[in-house]
Amino acid sequence: MNYKIDVQDLPPVNKKGSENNAMSFLICQSETEAFERFKKLSQNLLKIDSWNVNAGKNPTEFFVYKDGKENQDLSLLVKENDLVKIKIPAPKNKLGNGFDWVIVHKIQSIESVDMKAFLLQMKPHSCPENSNGNTAHFYTEDASSTFILAKKNKTIQFSIHGRNEIPNTKNVGFLNSCRNLFVGGGGIFGGSKLQWQDFTEEFIKN
Repeated sequence: MNYKIDVQDLPPVNKKGSENNAMSFLICQSETEAFERFKKLSQNLLKIDSWNVNAGKNPTEFFVYKDGKENQDLSLLVKENDLVKIKIPAPKNKLGNGFDWVIVHKIQSIESVDMKAFLLQMKPHSCPENSNGNTAHFYTEDASSTFILAKKNKTIQFSIHGRNEIPNTKNVGFLNSCRNLFVGGGGIFGGSKLQWQDFTEEFIKN
C-alpha cells in the first residue's frame, strides 16, 4: 500500500490470522486548511454513532452503548472503554443479541516534528446483555481494528488496519461458528475490503 504518511508502526503487529488495510489521502490548499481539517476529522472519528459505512443497500451500523443502553446523542465523543455494538449485513450474532460487540481499547494523539496523528483502536468484546462473558464478535479477542488519521504538511491521510483477524469459532455454538467463519473471511470488521476503502475516502472528504 502506497502510504503518503508512514504510520505502519502504529497498529499492532500481526502475529496470527489475517491482516487488512485501507487508506485514502487528501492534499489541502494550505497547511492551515490541513490543520483545521485534521482537527475536525479527529472529532468526527470519535462520533462513532454517525459513521456512514455502506455496503450497497445494506450498511454496517454502529451504536455506542453507555450506561446500560444505546446512546441517543449523535454528537457524543466516545472514550476509552466505551462499548459499541455493530449491526452488519449478515446473519445475527446470537451471543451478542443480534449484534457484534467491540470495546474502544485505545484513543491516542501522536505528535512528532513533522507529523500529527490521531488513533482510535477497537477490539472484540463480550455482550453486556449476555451473562456468559464469551466474546460476542466474529473475530476472537486477539483481533483489533485501528483507525489512524494523520497530517503531514498539507497532506491528510486516513487509514484502517485490521490485525490478528481469526474467526471466533470456539464455545459459540455450531450456527454461530459457521456464521463467524463466513463473516470473518471478509477482512476488517467482516465488511468487504472495498467497503472499507470507500469509507476511508468518504470520511476524509466530508
